[in-house]
Amino acid sequence: MSEQAKTDKKFDNLVTILIASVAILVSITAYVQNYTSNLSDQSRRRAQQNSIDATRQEVVGAIQYSYEWQGAFQAWSELDWQITSAEQNGDYETADRYRILQGRIIDISKLLNEEYFDPEYGWPELGRYEAETYLVESRRLSETYLAESEAGNFTDNIADGLIVQITLLTVALSLYGLSLALAGRVRWLFVIVGSGIVGVCMLWFAGSLYQILTRPTVNHDAIRAYAEGIGLSNQGRIDEAFEKFNLALSLKPDYAKAHYERGNLYYALEDYANAITEYETARSKGLDDISTNWNLGWTYYLTGQYLQAIEVNDHILQTHPEVLGVRMNQALTYLVMGDLVRSQEQYDILMSEAERQISEARNNGDEPPASLWYYMDASAIDLQNLVDRLEGNPKAWTEAPDVNQVNGDHNVIRDFAIKQMIRLKEATTALEYTGRLPSGETSAEVGTFVFGHVTGKDSEGYITDFEPASNGIISYGDSSFDVQFTYSGPPTSQYIWKVYRNGQEDLTLRRVSNQDLSEGDTWYTNFGFDYTNVFILADGEYRLELYIDNQLVQSGIVYIK
Repeated sequence: MSEQAKTDKKFDNLVTILIASVAILVSITAYVQNYTSNLSDQSRRRAQQNSIDATRQEVVGAIQYSYEWQGAFQAWSELDWQITSAEQNGDYETADRYRILQGRIIDISKLLNEEYFDPEYGWPELGRYEAETYLVESRRLSETYLAESEAGNFTDNIADGLIVQITLLTVALSLYGLSLALAGRVRWLFVIVGSGIVGVCMLWFAGSLYQILTRPTVNHDAIRAYAEGIGLSNQGRIDEAFEKFNLALSLKPDYAKAHYERGNLYYALEDYANAITEYETARSKGLDDISTNWNLGWTYYLTGQYLQAIEVNDHILQTHPEVLGVRMNQALTYLVMGDLVRSQEQYDILMSEAERQISEARNNGDEPPASLWYYMDASAIDLQNLVDRLEGNPKAWTEAPDVNQVNGDHNVIRDFAIKQMIRLKEATTALEYTGRLPSGETSAEVGTFVFGHVTGKDSEGYITDFEPASNGIISYGDSSFDVQFTYSGPPTSQYIWKVYRNGQEDLTLRRVSNQDLSEGDTWYTNFGFDYTNVFILADGEYRLELYIDNQLVQSGIVYIK
């Protein structure tokens, strides 16, 4: 046999060995790809089942909670009021019949059994009932669904990579086969290229095996601890909630949601430094969503870290300019920085965006979400809180930076805040009742509110006597109070009273009237529960605001003590 024949024979043998080796590698890769695909399919099936179970648990639980709260408890409460009324009228026989009906409601209601409800106290443990009925379990199932989905996506990506590897190995086999049909040095080129592809695939395959062995798995214990922490937090049991979130993080250190919820607990304790740390940690571990950034930006604002707050708020607004609450926080942050120009720009954008969202919703035959009104109102409250802080009159509910952290001329900032607050209040009122921003100014003039009680009426029902409250204080135990005010100006088409108790509007006390105030000069309005002998006014600060044709024309404060 010639030397060339021997060389060709050796080459053929080498390529044959390479082909056989790669064929084995293809088989192993195909097996692993099939195994990984099965893992992915199993994770997806479990994720789908958990999603269905979570939805069912949430829906059924919410319906049951609604029935217990709005049905059983409300019925029990109404009977309790009837008992009080009957006893005050001396009708004890009727009161006893109502008590029998109360007992029957208790017998058929889980919320009203002794585990959650003490009739002497008269209010059920709603947070505990909600947590134990469905909240904890639905949250556990939802978190398990997300974890299974993440695991499925991870293994699915590995399986896709293995398919690519099999394709490349097939190409290498083709190159090896072609090399057998060639002569000379060019055949070595095919072998070298094919071997290079095989080498890359072997390294890739090794990496894929490592990923499979170290793939993320569902940590059920961490999820259970997290869900229980949510339930405890919902009940206000902060120390116990901390323990559960700490346990979740010890079992799963990269659990971003546990960091976020722990941040919320620190915030509730006004430990803002630790709250910021937890929110930032949650972001760094992948929970870079609107809620996390919103809370983080607000906490930066409260602690005087304005540049960080601006950056975090911008992070949201660049992709979600429609989020009104964050836009409000951005405007407020620029204000306390002393940058009134940028603050004004943000408030202008806010007004236009609110009008757009309301117009769009109503054009589609819908109503804007309740959260829109909530955040519009909250923005005005935040400005009031800032004004109270600057005036050295903070309330128990005031949330605003320390006065020493407010930059610029405090008088100028306070006046600007009052102007924007009135503008927001008028815009909210006009948008709610007309769907448009207010335009123009009213020439109506309303005198200072005088709080007290109407003490006399003539035979035709006209008020003849009014007793002002001493120092603007109504005694606790009264069921209502009256407001005396004077009016001068053009005829009115509508006027609206809003009442804020301890900084939050009490919608049960809102009054809307289409009466023309120009028909008289002195007027009286009653607020409270004179229609019943059961209720009294809760104690606290009551701020009353009067809007005429959607313009805020007067406000005043009375205290129930």
